[in-house]
Amino acid sequence: MFLVLMVLSIWAVVSRSGSYSLSLMKETLRTSNPWWLIAAVLGMFCNVIFEGLALDVLIRALTKSDDMPKIHPHGLLYSAADIYFSAITPSASAGQPASAFFMRRDGIPVAKSAVILVLNMLLYTGALVLVGAIGFGLCPDIYYGMDTLAQILILIGFIFLLGLCTIFVLVLKKEQWVKHMAVAAISLGAKLHIIRHKQSKIDKVELAIRQYKTCSDLIHKNKTPITVAFFLNLLQRFSLVSTTVLVYLAFGGSVSNLSEVIGVQCLVLVGVYSLPIPGGMGVADYLLISGLSQIEDVVSPANLELISRGISFYSCIALTIVIVVVGYILQKKRMKRHHEA
Repeated sequence: MFLVLMVLSIWAVVSRSGSYSLSLMKETLRTSNPWWLIAAVLGMFCNVIFEGLALDVLIRALTKSDDMPKIHPHGLLYSAADIYFSAITPSASAGQPASAFFMRRDGIPVAKSAVILVLNMLLYTGALVLVGAIGFGLCPDIYYGMDTLAQILILIGFIFLLGLCTIFVLVLKKEQWVKHMAVAAISLGAKLHIIRHKQSKIDKVELAIRQYKTCSDLIHKNKTPITVAFFLNLLQRFSLVSTTVLVYLAFGGSVSNLSEVIGVQCLVLVGVYSLPIPGGMGVADYLLISGLSQIEDVVSPANLELISRGISFYSCIALTIVIVVVGYILQKKRMKRHHEA
């Protein structure tokens, strides 16, 4: 599915975009500044590294008081697993289970890893809401200059992320109220034959609320590491933003338009959450071209989109699967040595 969507997304950009030109792409790459392109690739690396550092901070802070052997986390591996499997599955559904799999093999209890991953997701969501607000604040005119569909997708993505944050805050303050509302919605869905397996859905809601409640308690007890992890999540988001900005500069873009390019990419990061498509493929391409088309000195929005997306997403997928495979092999060797000791 990932490969099919990738081919279709690239084909749509190449064949349907009036700004795509192979000859212009070759000439632009030939005359581009290689140092800015190298910096863009480093920005892609930082995307993986910052999430790994955030997970390391959370794991060390939230397992240090347990009556258990000292944990030696490998955040880079957990981060790569999360990014890779999130990118190839609808709604990023396999990212957290993949991270939890590697955490368990490193000796982190499943219950603890679940809470850590939920907490990191909350910080990640909060960072995205902030990034979206910054994007709109930097270039409201560009948002309103996009076509109606692009505006709707970005708005849906922002509402979705804001809704997640709102639910978390309500769980902190009105835990039972949220539970009753969720159970009532599931019961109504079951009566209307929209929802199957009513009790299993209710059990999942209760488990999720307990995990969120545990996260809220941990936030109050570990404010410093939680704050550090939040800023690392924020840096991870901006490392993705930086890739597009740096490719724009490599192609001779004007510094005076940087705020607009930053704003466009921030809005794109929010808009990809509007549809449950693996890696936001197609949606991200469409939104990025729509936004870049509003910037005066971008000669070919399609060419800029293809290169920046190729670095920030497709190259990142290639990098993370290598990290996952190598990490799995090294982890297996560590486990074998541990059992033999």
